[in-house]
This record gives sequence, C-alpha cells and structure tokens, in this order.
Amino acid sequence: MFSDLPFIVLTGINDEYVGINAVKNGAQDFLVKGNFDGMLLSRSIQYSIERKKAEVTLRRSENRYKALFHNSIDAIYMTNQNGDFIDINPSGLSLFEIDKSKIKDCNANDLYIIESERKALLDYVERNNGVKDFEIKLKKQQSGEEIDCLISTIRIFDEDNNQTIYQGIIRDITAKKKADRALNQSLNALDKANESLMGLNNHLEELVDERTFELNKEKEIVEIQNLEIKKSIQYAKRIQTSILPSVSYIKQHLPDSFILYQPKDIVSGDFYWFTNIDSKLIIAAVDCTGHGVPGAFMSIIGYTALNYIVNDKRILEPSVILKELDKQVKISINNQLGDNVENSYDGMELGICIIDYEQNKLEFSGANRPMYFKNKSSLEKVNTSKNSIGGDNKFSGAKEFKTFRTTFNKGDSIYLLSDGYVDQFGGPKGKKFMSKNIALLIEEVGSLSMKDQGKLFEKNINDWRGLEDQVDDIMVIGFRL
Repeated sequence: MFSDLPFIVLTGINDEYVGINAVKNGAQDFLVKGNFDGMLLSRSIQYSIERKKAEVTLRRSENRYKALFHNSIDAIYMTNQNGDFIDINPSGLSLFEIDKSKIKDCNANDLYIIESERKALLDYVERNNGVKDFEIKLKKQQSGEEIDCLISTIRIFDEDNNQTIYQGIIRDITAKKKADRALNQSLNALDKANESLMGLNNHLEELVDERTFELNKEKEIVEIQNLEIKKSIQYAKRIQTSILPSVSYIKQHLPDSFILYQPKDIVSGDFYWFTNIDSKLIIAAVDCTGHGVPGAFMSIIGYTALNYIVNDKRILEPSVILKELDKQVKISINNQLGDNVENSYDGMELGICIIDYEQNKLEFSGANRPMYFKNKSSLEKVNTSKNSIGGDNKFSGAKEFKTFRTTFNKGDSIYLLSDGYVDQFGGPKGKKFMSKNIALLIEEVGSLSMKDQGKLFEKNINDWRGLEDQVDDIMVIGFRL
C-alpha cells in the first residue's frame, strides 16, 4: 500500500493548505516552484529520505504488534463504555465461543454469571482506572460452560481526559486454579515505535529549526506525530510493567530481598520472573537481546514461555527448563520471522534458581549468566553453561545446560543479574565495571539487609556511570535464604 520511496510534491500554488494536505496524503515534503534554491532543495531531499525511513520502521513495528495480537494464547479485547466489543483476538473468540461475524452484536456484560461480581469489578475499575488479575467466573456464549478467569483491564482516555474505551486481557485458569494466583497475564502486544525513531525525531527538530516558514509548518506536524509516539511507548511501558510479578508478592516469600530494575529506555529487554509451586520457589533474572522496544518484544516471548514451561507443564528441573525454553523461543521466533529466521540472532540469557525450604536445597542453572552464592565463610560464582537461549538459528546442534545443586543454611545469600551492570562504562578511566568488581561489592555490602544492599547497588552503578550514557538495561536480584 505504501511505497518505500520518498517523494516531494512540487506545486506552483503558494498555498500553505495545499502543502500540508500533500504531506497528510503521503508526501514527505513540498516545495513551491520558483521559491526555493539548491540548498533548500538539498535539505528537503535529505529530510524526505529520513522521514520515509521513519515511516517504514513504524509500519514494520505495527505489523509485529498485529502478529502478536493475533497469535496470543490469551484473550485480548477492547470494548466501549457500554461493554460492546470493539475488537477481540482469535483466542478470545475461541474461548468465549463468539462468532467473528457477529462480534458487533456481542456485549462483554453477557459473559458474566453473577451480577454482583460484575458490578464489583466495574466499581473497582472506575475508582482505580484499571484492575489487575481480578478473579471471576465467566461463561461461554454457545454452550454456557462456566470458566474461571483472571481479568486485567484499563480505562483509556482521550486528550480531554474523557474515557473512550476499556482494553484488557482475559486468561482461562480453569485447569490450573490451584497454581499460583499471583502470576500476571502474558502480554503479546507492544507498541508501534522504537528507539531509533525517537533519536531521528530529535535530529529532525534540529533541521527544522534552520528551515523556512513553510518547513516550520512541517515541523509542527512532526512534533504532533512525535507526541503520539511517545504516548504509545509510555502506554507500552504501563502494559509491560503490568505483566511483571509484583515486588510485594515476591517479598511475601522472600522477605529479605531487593530487585534493582533500571531500564535503559522507557521499555526494557530485561525482566524478572517468579512463581511458587509445590512448596518450591522459582525465580529468574532474564536478559533479552537488545533493549527498548525490540528487547521488550523478546521479553514477552520469554515471559509467556516460562509460564507455560513451569506453571503449565510443571517442569521443575532448572537445566530442563532452559532446554525447553530454548525450544519454545526458537518456535516463537520462527513463527514471527518465517523465511528470515536464519538471519535472526534474537534470544536471551538468564539464570534460574529453585529453592526448596523443606529440604534446604538450592538448584541453579544458567544460560550464559552466573549466580553468586554467599554464605558465612565464602562467596562462590557459579557458572553452568555458556550457551544462550535462542540466538543463532543456523545452529542445529543440541545445547547443553547443567544443574548446580547444593544445600543452604539460614542467612545464606543469592544474587542474580543481567549483564547491564558489569558492562556499564564509567569510573575514572571510562572502562566497564566488570564481574570481579561485582564480587568485591557483594563482599563489601553482604552483611547488610537486602533493602540496604539494593540501595547501595543502585548508588554504586550510578556513581560509576557518572556522565556516561547507560549502555544497557540493568537488573540485579538479591535475596537472603
């Protein structure tokens, strides 16, 4: 529908409306005959090429968003204030037995079984502008079968702060209601923009400042687009944050703990994951390739796969979890990229721990990420594999992941982290922080409470970075057993 070639409208009518209307209909710029010189033409060509690149990048992101929406295993929906469906993905149509051709005649209120529960949910949403993991019974439209669900929804407002729609996710938990109810919904949709587009807009603003009155009008259009993109990315951040397990829930099981979570951009490629199954605690620190919007796409794939492997399939062996995760990530990437999968290096690195308090046993496996294990007498850095998850799809050999096992005593400490901390440039010589300094830092602060340690980890890396740019997402998890 859209050509990848930029074009400029040349008009003989010196009318501001004509030029702006041309841009709205697909042109990247406009010039008036006899009213430009070589320098202005050169700038116009350069600006048009860069803007076309930005448009192409944005539309590719839109296509990935639509693919994630379409392939989600959870129901994703959008309704108006009266409950009429605006849109619902294939999983939602299947879950609630809704005929796609009759979606406009369906109302979300028809899904509820108990009217008092529906009113309680609506009241909570109205007071808090949203709800997360609200457990409720719903029914299928054709068979009337009752299903247990978790609903997460938000109210979306227009520029005048008037509510326009509800948007949310519904997950069927009928078959695993006894599992951990605090897990958050997987999200398979992020937004339309990426880091390079934001940087490009900053550069375009500098060019626009040097241009003539006509091009200043074009700057106004670009600024409006930029504002919409930033709003979209901020919304993506809220959605990504909503899928992470709450810190308060983790502290219920690991009260002496901290999580340092410092994305490089608005959204992050790092994420932490936690669940509690059969009296065992499972916690992971995951570092996806890239950061910003691309990294966040991978984090959704990883989060969904871990939920499936551990919570649904009940795999509780760390090395086996990593092997299955490698398989699931490759399948997801293959579904997304198709014929281009051989050129993909998308993947993730992570460390995952399983804590068994009944037997005082600790198990760990890492995909190119270590665990630091500190007891009263020593600090041990544990590495089990240099293989990563996903990665080079040309590699068809079996990857090896091993499980480290040990016993622990009360007061022993565990640390998991992504590579953003050790790879941060700074210090007096502008060098990386390095793993050896992580060990020294743990030795220095290890006797303090985890709350105080988290503050010192954050202060230390910010002091080290100084005026340097943050190079990657930063995440550190620490907890005392």
